Amino acid sequence: MVDRARKGRYTSLAITARDAGATHLELGFPFSDPIADGPILQEAADRALRHGTHWDDLRSAVRDTSTVLPTIVMSYANPLWTRGLARSLANLKEAGAAGLIVPDLSLEESPPWRRAARRAGLDLTLLAAPGSPLARIDALARASRGFLYLVSRYGTTGGGEISRSADLAPLVRSAHAAAPELPVYVGFGIRDRRTALRAMASGADGVIVASALESALARRPSTATVPRVLGPIASAVRTGGT
Repeated sequence: MVDRARKGRYTSLAITARDAGATHLELGFPFSDPIADGPILQEAADRALRHGTHWDDLRSAVRDTSTVLPTIVMSYANPLWTRGLARSLANLKEAGAAGLIVPDLSLEESPPWRRAARRAGLDLTLLAAPGSPLARIDALARASRGFLYLVSRYGTTGGGEISRSADLAPLVRSAHAAAPELPVYVGFGIRDRRTALRAMASGADGVIVASALESALARRPSTATVPRVLGPIASAVRTGGT
C-alpha cells in the first residue's frame, strides 16, 4: 500500500522484491471503502490516509518502482473516476505504470475503462471469482490485458487460505484456452510456500501476494522482511506446483 510515511523507500523495497524473485510489483492506492480488502489492507489504507497520502505520492512511488520492476497500480474505481478517467490513466502511464487492477470494476462496466486503458497504453486486468461459469471466465480472459486475476476463494483479502473445495484448475484451463497468451495469476490467500504450491498446482502461471507482505512489513518495516516472505513463495512458483 502506498504510504507517504514510506516515501523514499520504494526503490529499495522494489530491488529487494526483485532479488527475492518477484517479477512484477503491485502498488495499492489507499481508499476509504476498500470492499475487497480484509483487515490487513484496510488497516494499511487507514494508516496511509492518516499520513496524508495522496495522488502525487502514488505517482512518485510508481516512478521509483517502475525503474526496477513492471509496476501495476491497484485502485478502486472512485479515486480514478473522480479525477477524470482519461486524466488518471495518463498520469499513471506518465509515471511509468505498466497496468491497472480495479477490484470493484465488473466485466459489464469495463468497456469504457478498457478503451481508456488502451488509449493510455496501460494493461487493464479484470478479476475472476472462483465460482464463475466457464463462459464468464472466457469473457474475462478475452477482456483482460496483462494477466487475468483469479481469486482463489470467496471473501476479502488476507482473511484465510485458498478454499480446499474450490477447484481452480478448470477455470485456469478455460482462461488459457480463451486467451492462450494471457497469464493467469492466483491471488487471495497466498501467504507462504504451501499456499503458493496449491495455487500453482491448478495450472496457474503465478501468484499474487499482498496481505502477507503488508502484514510482515507492518510488524517489521525493513527490507530484510521482503525476502523472508517472498523467497519461499517465488521458489514455489518456479517449481510450478510440483
